[in-house]
Amino acid sequence: MIFNRYNPFMKITQYKFLTIFLVCLWLTGCASFQPFQREMKPAVDQDMAWNDRVQMLSQIKNWDLKALIAIRNTKDNQSATLNWQQTKQNYEISLFGPLGSNAVTLTGQPGKVILATADGKKIVAANPESLLATQTGWQLPVSNLYYWIRGLPAPNSPSRKQFDAYHHLMILHQQGWIIRYQHYVSFKGIDVPSRIVLENSQLSVKIVINQWQF
Repeated sequence: MIFNRYNPFMKITQYKFLTIFLVCLWLTGCASFQPFQREMKPAVDQDMAWNDRVQMLSQIKNWDLKALIAIRNTKDNQSATLNWQQTKQNYEISLFGPLGSNAVTLTGQPGKVILATADGKKIVAANPESLLATQTGWQLPVSNLYYWIRGLPAPNSPSRKQFDAYHHLMILHQQGWIIRYQHYVSFKGIDVPSRIVLENSQLSVKIVINQWQF
């Protein structure tokens, strides 16, 4: 999402960001971005049973990640910097255009979500799904990215999964989305996703994480 002054894409961008909270380009330009922080290492690739990996990833409740993200639909292809701070059930997710311009911040807690724009406007909703539906008409499982970003399927929803030889989740089909995990890194001995592509009939979302903290 590249935000420009009086950009007609700006309003839609705010809510596409929620789509990312469904979620997260860098993929063609990642070589020019800063390298992974020192604590992030290549994935351990330990041969771990999937249930054990789920248990380990599910214990990550608080995190601070930084990424670049791109969203593409039939009309637009936009990118932005993404910062996501999660503290149990509370979160703050921010998007920034070039040089930090036109920031958009989504702050959420159970039962309340606030979207704040760079010009001081605030929109309040009960949850990100209802905010997105109200503003765009899209019916999307926005909150699932809380699980998908860690390499987990969302609970209480049917899914189909494909794994690599080490039982990292590689492809996830869930609620009309295909989530592809293209790369993992290790932080504190835990393998976490660093490059994710999410696609459905409306959107393609690409997230490249250059910093995990938890």
